[in-house]
Amino acid sequence: MNTFEKLTAPLKTFLETQGNQIDEKSRSKSLFFEDFTLKMIYALVKQVGSLRLLITELETAPTALHLGFLATPYSTFRDGFNRFSARYFREAFLYVLKSHDWMRLKGIDEVGIIRLVDGSLFPTLTSMCWATYKKHKNAIRLHLEMDLNTMTPTEFLVRKANSSERSFLLSILRKGYTYIADRGYFSFEVGDAITRAKAFFIIRIKANLLFTVLEDLPVSSRNGMPKCFEQITDRIVQFDNDEYGQKYRLIGFHVLHSHFLICTNRFGLTTLQIIMLYAYRWQIELMFKFIKRTLKGIHLFNHSPNGVSIYFYLIMIMGLLKLRLKQICQARTQQILEQKKGLEGLNGYFGVRPEEWIKSIAGDFYRHWKISKHWIKSLANFIHLDFDEKIITKLASQ
Repeated sequence: MNTFEKLTAPLKTFLETQGNQIDEKSRSKSLFFEDFTLKMIYALVKQVGSLRLLITELETAPTALHLGFLATPYSTFRDGFNRFSARYFREAFLYVLKSHDWMRLKGIDEVGIIRLVDGSLFPTLTSMCWATYKKHKNAIRLHLEMDLNTMTPTEFLVRKANSSERSFLLSILRKGYTYIADRGYFSFEVGDAITRAKAFFIIRIKANLLFTVLEDLPVSSRNGMPKCFEQITDRIVQFDNDEYGQKYRLIGFHVLHSHFLICTNRFGLTTLQIIMLYAYRWQIELMFKFIKRTLKGIHLFNHSPNGVSIYFYLIMIMGLLKLRLKQICQARTQQILEQKKGLEGLNGYFGVRPEEWIKSIAGDFYRHWKISKHWIKSLANFIHLDFDEKIITKLASQ
């Protein structure tokens, strides 16, 4: 088995079982779903910058020839972005997501299923009139839900840049899950909807909201509070203008010159646990950076709404396949994740430097989940070679 076959194994299973049905529904006679998908994954592995460059790659690259990829005309490939519905790629994404026993942090599992939610703008061509954002500027917004427990994307939408972030959050609510988001997601309506759905939230709020303190709670932690947090408060409050009359927990603190107010409907966690969970929101910002810069997500291969959605599903599939391969390599070389006891056990820094505190609580993510540019370059160089112990060791160590 070569490295490309090992990388794409779960996707290949989906394509072999569903590909013919998709071709029949799509009435595709010159480009088949399996061939189209695998060639696009190859393009993402090799970081080919455009559809026309992919055509040249397939025509001239020894690696493509070695893997058995035949040249495809540009017009045929372009037709694939319009002929195949994005929903088929969504099905492939969900299949790959469920096909692997992803590495998990037990310290986070112990406080429940945690989902990070955010959106990010991707600039587009001015010719993409469906993505009009400003008078002389077009952009799309990627709405993303990410599972903190496994550091994998679980749901996303590609819409116009001015599409509603709160609507996306409300559309993905599931009972018992905790959703972490930044200030733009909070409203009294959102807080009430999440609570009525028997879900939870940890969201930063704006400083100008008026509230009445119902009860002062003791600032709590199991292993001590890092010194980088100052003027910490933990209170039960009711917002003066909240027509729904909900009672929430409001945690306030200062870090350097910034003041934070974190609102939540989770009352059973310590103060530090709430602060830590909100701090993990930064991981979704790193995911956007990974998509844009490392996976080259800003270089769209097609500019139709369906084509853009297909491209982002392929990027997410590619991200899952790479993470799966890295974790397989780490398991084969016995690089086992050291599971610390409890959420606060992930914190190993109690000093005054906030950047060191962030590094401390995210250290396991960097070691076992980060996919670096060097790792991606190595994979691209290995893609046609046999998946042997030498390659496993190299991909496990980066």
